[in-house]
Amino acid sequence: MSRLRLIALSLFVCLIGLATAAAQTPPPPPLNRPLRVFIDCRGGGCDQEFFRKELFWIDHVRDQRDADIHLLITQQPTGGGGSEYTVRAIGQGRWADREDALTVYAEAGETQDVRRRLLTQTFGLVLARYAAETPVGPTLRLTAPAPTAGSAAQTTAADDPWNFWVFRLNFNSFTNGQRGDRNANINVNTSANHTTDQWKIQINTGFNYSESRFELSDGAFYSYRRGRNFNTLIVKSLTDHWSAGGLLRVSRSTFNNQRLNLRAAPGIEYNFFPYSQSTERQLTVQWTAGPNRFKYDQETIFGLFEEIRWDQQVLGSLALRQPFGSVRLTGELAHYFHDLNRYRFSINADTDVRLFRGFSFNVNGDYSVLHDQLSLPRAGASDEEIIARQRQLESSYRYFLQVGITYRFGSINNNIVNQRFGGGF
Repeated sequence: MSRLRLIALSLFVCLIGLATAAAQTPPPPPLNRPLRVFIDCRGGGCDQEFFRKELFWIDHVRDQRDADIHLLITQQPTGGGGSEYTVRAIGQGRWADREDALTVYAEAGETQDVRRRLLTQTFGLVLARYAAETPVGPTLRLTAPAPTAGSAAQTTAADDPWNFWVFRLNFNSFTNGQRGDRNANINVNTSANHTTDQWKIQINTGFNYSESRFELSDGAFYSYRRGRNFNTLIVKSLTDHWSAGGLLRVSRSTFNNQRLNLRAAPGIEYNFFPYSQSTERQLTVQWTAGPNRFKYDQETIFGLFEEIRWDQQVLGSLALRQPFGSVRLTGELAHYFHDLNRYRFSINADTDVRLFRGFSFNVNGDYSVLHDQLSLPRAGASDEEIIARQRQLESSYRYFLQVGITYRFGSINNNIVNQRFGGGF
């Protein structure tokens, strides 16, 4: 009886082994062609021609559906004024169940050449594991830098003599003209920023002046616009979804008939996705409320030279950067408490979505309903001021819309770089 049991147990073990072997899928054979990669990169450092030249050991394809690997690069500013790049390698076809990600940083003020070389190096590191299964795999080499004394993890606040404060001074001017007309502009801006995981502090101030001259049939007309601003934002991280803060804005604008525009408002913000996923997706709702102090250059349509009004503002924003494209939608609703009919509603869209192979659809625009123009001057604007856009005009709405489609077809390869007669047509 024990022998029969032993035979039955042996047969059972054999059957289990056969079933397991049959269930296992043999690994796919190595590719007999280069790795096909679609580099989905926009913004600073995204030089596609440079990528094609340097990453010559892969096939650059012009449509993500033809790729083995979809490289999706997202970028966001760092507290020091630099950039954080997140490189996602999304597998397709034989690698459909794989996805890798790597984050690198570029310091503030880095040139475009430094940024594109940083990205190229990162692409190579991310793609190496996939290229190892192609004919080029045996020829790839990884060279590590020589170790240096004191090399350690990232800098902490205790190691930074500036305590993560970054300061910026900027001055620029321009002038252009032709016979009879000319234009000159001056801008001065300064900022101080402090960013850590727990705190975000932004302070900036600026001044601008523009002067234009127009030669008309009855003589010359001069247009002047002046503005000053001071802005402060302080935000405290509460959780991975909640944050609280406050802002102070002080400005002066001849265009808006405002000698003084001061707003102080605390607020809160909720992100439906964790802030750690902000490079890929965000869905935030922000609320602020507070007093506004106005002083006007000229008497307003309501017969006032100054006033104090309380308001509140709700701002919703959706931002997605996914393999199918990018979507950014923003909606704002604000009103004054003294008169609920004095409100503003606006919606803004900036999208670029791939609908199917080679075909993409983009929308860029905004629409605003304006019933909060408290500072309009009673005297109105002259024809010259209207033409020169020297004064804000009364309007119940404002809009801008740009819609486009792009369709690409033909060869899937995108490897060649040829700069002869670079101006093209």
